[in-house]
This record gives sequence, structure tokens and C-alpha cells, in this order.
Amino acid sequence: MFFAKEVTEEEARQLSVDTWEPWVGETDKGIWHLEEHEVFYVTDGEVFITVDEKKYHLTKGWVASLAKDLVCEWDCPVLVKKNFILNQEIDLK
Repeated sequence: MFFAKEVTEEEARQLSVDTWEPWVGETDKGIWHLEEHEVFYVTDGEVFITVDEKKYHLTKGWVASLAKDLVCEWDCPVLVKKNFILNQEIDLK
């Protein structure tokens, strides 16, 4: 399962994204197989994630939830910064 949503600054605060682990990714493209459930919040840059032939464009302010064992394509045309948390469900409704 994959889910992505643009959130407001208030919603990001409610999710405590600033307490999540930071990560910086270089420009890269490839297949990503998730070994654990991950939720991340884009703090800067952009990434294209393709799941089941559908492409999602995530930029600053987007939250995504990626299920354990999901296989997707990750295309990072520019440096991307994100905060992430593993194995924790969050409410993205």
C-alpha cells in the first residue's frame, strides 16, 4: 500500500514530523524495496515515486506512507530532504 498527501504546517506539527529521523538523498533513480513500513515528510526538494505504474510527485510539505514489502521506483531529480519514521501508523485522512 502507498498513500501520499500534501499537509498543512499545522497538520505536520500534529504529526510531530520535526521529531522524525532526518535523511538527505542524492540525485538518483532506481527500484526501492521497503523492508519496513515507512512514513516520511518531504522537507525540501522533490521525488517522483511510481507505484503500480502510477507516478506521484512529492515536494516540500507532502507526507507519504509506504507499506512493508512495497516495491516502487524512486526518481530523485534533485537533492531531497525528508524526515521519516519506521513501523508506525499515522492518520493521514
